Amino acid sequence: MALPRHAAILSLALLAPSAIAHLLPPGVYATVPYNNNPFLFCTLGMPQDGWVAVDWRTGSWKPITQYPNLRWVPTYAYICPAANRPAGGGTPYRPSDSATQSS
Repeated sequence: MALPRHAAILSLALLAPSAIAHLLPPGVYATVPYNNNPFLFCTLGMPQDGWVAVDWRTGSWKPITQYPNLRWVPTYAYICPAANRPAGGGTPYRPSDSATQSS
């Protein structure tokens, strides 16, 4: 009798994360150029497409040619400022213990 009860509890425990996974907000992710390297994409922009990154924290960019190819600009404006925010959208971690802060 004890084995079926444990099996039922174990199966519920294993199914619980997948049952609530659809309720979690999606993370910020999109495929980016430079072999899917967001660091290079956010710091360089796309010079070969005619635009460069100005400030990745705000998603600002500037054209370097008269007719830039803007296909990656919406991805840049979406991905790069999100990298500056902490995961979960909260405020940055600030330790309250003075011993953890450097002088």
